[in-house]
Amino acid sequence: MLPGQTDNDQFLGRARYAKGKETLKAIHDATYELIVSEGLVAASQDAIAKKANVSQSAVRHYFPSKEELLLTFFSTGVERLKSILDAKLADKNVGPREKLLDVISTHYDWINAVEDVYYFESASFWGRNPEFRTMRESWYQGITRHYKALVMQIHPGWSRKQCEAVSFQLITLVLGGWITMGNTRAVHRSRSKENLKSMLMSGAEGLIG
Repeated sequence: MLPGQTDNDQFLGRARYAKGKETLKAIHDATYELIVSEGLVAASQDAIAKKANVSQSAVRHYFPSKEELLLTFFSTGVERLKSILDAKLADKNVGPREKLLDVISTHYDWINAVEDVYYFESASFWGRNPEFRTMRESWYQGITRHYKALVMQIHPGWSRKQCEAVSFQLITLVLGGWITMGNTRAVHRSRSKENLKSMLMSGAEGLIG
């Protein structure tokens, strides 16, 4: 299942009481398991209900359509990671370089905790669902702006164009981790994920200077 779960996120927040939240948690986890093992096509409401060991009417009560279920499911994944990174970005007791590296490190930890197939299926849904695409692109743009602002604090003498280029390079290095650190990676199969993360963090440190 996805890390960072809270009772008030988009998914579990659809139920007011503990029993309903337990049902939604089962639906959420079943959706994740079906998507990473069999893909979006297999994640029908009926299949999810069976996997979650709940009634089909329970799934349809919370999610009238498969599209709404998937939109909420994938949006919740973005929301959970965003809330973790936002908390780190808001910490005024950490210097800009340490904060930027911590945010990048935390993003890599998220990537290592989640099946990379989830990300690829999410990207597929992103390409077809305008609402999810708008949400996800807005978040990527936001995190890139945060990167840029921190780089500008680290290097006040750098030009805005140079800081913008580094922030773009950093977000590319981070998102590339889904491909190069995941279980389906084509390179460095014998290396551990922590070792691969260390290599990528060295690259981020080199870009930041």
